[in-house]
Amino acid sequence: MKSLSTHLPNQAKFWREPALANIEMLQATYRTHRFPPHAHDEYALGIIERGAQAYLDARGHRLVMPERTICVINPGSVHEGRPALEGGWDYRMMYVPTEYLTNMFGRESEPPEGPVYFSATVIDDPQTMRLLYEAHLCSESVDAHPLEKASRLTAALFQLVQRHAQTAQRIDLPRSLPGAVKRARDYIDAHFVENPTLDAISEAAGMSSYHLIRAFKHAVGIAPHAYLVQRRVAMAKHLLLKGQALRQVAIEVGYCDQGHLSREFWRFFGVPPSRSRR
Repeated sequence: MKSLSTHLPNQAKFWREPALANIEMLQATYRTHRFPPHAHDEYALGIIERGAQAYLDARGHRLVMPERTICVINPGSVHEGRPALEGGWDYRMMYVPTEYLTNMFGRESEPPEGPVYFSATVIDDPQTMRLLYEAHLCSESVDAHPLEKASRLTAALFQLVQRHAQTAQRIDLPRSLPGAVKRARDYIDAHFVENPTLDAISEAAGMSSYHLIRAFKHAVGIAPHAYLVQRRVAMAKHLLLKGQALRQVAIEVGYCDQGHLSREFWRFFGVPPSRSRR
């Protein structure tokens, strides 16, 4: 396989898949990009096509996601990523809502016991990896029929869940947070467009600013401000995928100008918003 220059630009393409619950899809080449600490509300499921990604979670656990493996990140798990090899990595990801995957786990006569949980972040399963790869390629194709797209994605996700997930463990969702931290997080979720002050967030939490910062970072994995920025950028991505203009999106998520949003978007995704949309 040819080596790729680290001087070449990062590339990323996002789209929604209307054939399957409008889940978000990503195909990216990251040669130099480093993700800041962040988490997803959904399951982040995908495959490493080339190279390798170095992964670090909020508990300090490090691992490498190598080529031809499946990578799985549970909802709410704070993590960061960077190249593990010179030349970075290529991967294909899909972001699947919790309720969708949970319902897939149970049968009609046997409802699921709770949210599914993946104990392994890196999975070596060539057959399931191939199913995910072909389903993702099919979703990207403009010629494939919606029924084929939905069928391939459903089959791939079902096999991944059946082989590698369980319901015996809790996922670190917002409802499992300490009361004060959850109130602070809920307040940020509801007011991030308004750029809330630390005092306002602390008052909503019923805790001093100093103690809130420590408790929030301990429970969530990132500081309140970092969480607020993450929510803004995530919402911006959703709105851009709906086709809204960048200038309008910047206003709707609380930025005074689109340049500020573009800088934050680049920090999280390694590309400017104008180059990320399909």
